[in-house]
Amino acid sequence: MSKVPWILRQFGQSDISKLVGRRETEMDKGSRGISLKKNKYWLTDNFGKRAICYLLILSVLFYFASSLHAEEKIVEEIKVIREGPPPLETPHYLDLGTFVVNMPGDKYFLKSSIQLAFENSAAKEWLLARLPIVKDLIITHLNSITVEQFDNTKNRAVIKNDLQIRLNSLFPNKAPWEDSAPIRRILFLEFYRQ
Repeated sequence: MSKVPWILRQFGQSDISKLVGRRETEMDKGSRGISLKKNKYWLTDNFGKRAICYLLILSVLFYFASSLHAEEKIVEEIKVIREGPPPLETPHYLDLGTFVVNMPGDKYFLKSSIQLAFENSAAKEWLLARLPIVKDLIITHLNSITVEQFDNTKNRAVIKNDLQIRLNSLFPNKAPWEDSAPIRRILFLEFYRQ
């Protein structure tokens, strides 16, 4: 009898026999025992349902938090990505001027203003002394660009790369500077056909 009120108090129930003020019969004791077992079953069942519900909510929150964190990593990686070679630390520029050449087929002209970027000022001075050879090489190269090559914007990088290779081939094999390819960038200030 002493365990029943304690169990009722644990689950928020009060002892009915004290409230009514009458003595219990054997039948009342039996029905109260059944109702206690029933209440205990329902209370543990609700506890199980609540626990499962909390676990589901926590797992959903964890999933969304991890997906947001993954999206942040993707965004950070996109911000970090850069194309091309690293920037020059101390660039030296040589302006070669504007070139206007006939494109194959004599229907269009190609106009281009070009600058060269060096990291070594000695290589720039060496090339500046040979400027007529450099301009002739550039005119010959630009004169070979067809309209189809010009119209495809992906070919602009190929044109720059070809021009850089040709210009770097002008330098001597054993130069006083350490760099075997001193021209680091070809910069088009203008590049269009008319």
